[in-house]
Amino acid sequence: MLSWWTHIEPVAALNTWMLTGTLVFAVLTGIMVYLTAGRSKTLITRLHEKLESSHKRTKSLEKTAEEIRRELLETQQYQDINQLKLKTSKSSTEELRQALFDARKRLEIAEAAIKAHQVQAEKNGEETETAETPGLELELELEPEGGLSETQREQLIDLLDPGPKGNLDIFYVMGDQISELTARQFEEILTADGWKTNGVAQSAFSTPPKGIMLVVNSKETAPSYASFLQRVFSTIGMEVSAKIDSKYREWSLTVVVGTIDG
Repeated sequence: MLSWWTHIEPVAALNTWMLTGTLVFAVLTGIMVYLTAGRSKTLITRLHEKLESSHKRTKSLEKTAEEIRRELLETQQYQDINQLKLKTSKSSTEELRQALFDARKRLEIAEAAIKAHQVQAEKNGEETETAETPGLELELELEPEGGLSETQREQLIDLLDPGPKGNLDIFYVMGDQISELTARQFEEILTADGWKTNGVAQSAFSTPPKGIMLVVNSKETAPSYASFLQRVFSTIGMEVSAKIDSKYREWSLTVVVGTIDG
């Protein structure tokens, strides 16, 4: 009996040590898990913060790149306009000389016609009035004016060719024939140059604008080519103004052809 008890006591002691070891191991494991979880949480938080910071830097870089792109585009447009101004000014000088020559020829023809009329009147026994006679008025029938001149059309085509293209709406003043004619000429030239338009439409105004009015929905949604067109229209001698109106389409440009002084 004593022998049996002698053998069971070491087994019980071993079992106690194993149980104690298991508990210690479990405690250590719990501590490790806790520490690991805390460290993982800290790492995840830091990683999230780094991602947020990277995202903000990326947004900032994109905004800076967009501003640089716009500045480069405007600089290039200014250079193109200046070069084309020089080009068109030379051609305009030649055209003015030709126009002056044509005017002199028409004057000579008119004077010859007056002299012929005087000679014919003398033959018929009629009294004639000379150029020195008071009250004599020389009335020449002029071609009706309106719309773009040939020089303005050629300048507009030359200036638009190297520039950007975009979308726009064109309106003219209801009941104004010159406004409608000018708007349709703009639409024809812009479409031929690669711009996308929705045709030409009329609009009623309580106080019609003068010249050309460029309208955008807001500064934030104004297309970059709006300033380009403003400079082009101004270069060809048109009176140009700009306006912000939320009733017009976003990310587009509206060209309103107002009353044109003829």
